[in-house]
Amino acid sequence: MNKKGDIWVSAILYFGLGIIVIAILLAAGLPVINKLKDKNITTQTRTAFHVLDQNIREVLNGGPGTQRIVTLNLKKGEFRIDKESEEIIWNYRNSKVFLSEPNGIAVKDGKIDVITTKGTTKGTYDITLKLNYGDLANINPDGTGKITTISGLGDVVIRNGGIDTNPERIVLAIDEAR
Repeated sequence: MNKKGDIWVSAILYFGLGIIVIAILLAAGLPVINKLKDKNITTQTRTAFHVLDQNIREVLNGGPGTQRIVTLNLKKGEFRIDKESEEIIWNYRNSKVFLSEPNGIAVKDGKIDVITTKGTTKGTYDITLKLNYGDLANINPDGTGKITTISGLGDVVIRNGGIDTNPERIVLAIDEAR
């Protein structure tokens, strides 16, 4: 009789010990996994920005009527096109990783400006990627471009609209592909 009780007590102790070990592994591992996910998201978006910039520059150099279709896969963050400052911007708030020193000063990564600031929650950062075309093109100056934000997977059409006379820069229309 006593041996049966000992087996059950041992089983319960081993089961409880297993649960404790799993809880400790999860508590230690989840922050690392979240950091890796955030780093992967920012790295993929930075790569997408390099591809987008390369295609925009090819369209600008190609002459009026040139166009390209680019597929963007933005898993998180806010993507927008600022027609006033001629910038393409991606913001990722409350990330667990930082791409540059979190002092708000832009760091160049090719043509991309990478800006990291401290997030609203302790231990988080707000990451901003910017492509500025103010000296090259007017982005949708006459309202032809209907796209202002993108989230998830989407295709965009980049089109050279020729020379705008005031100021004399190339018209760059960026629209959603249908």
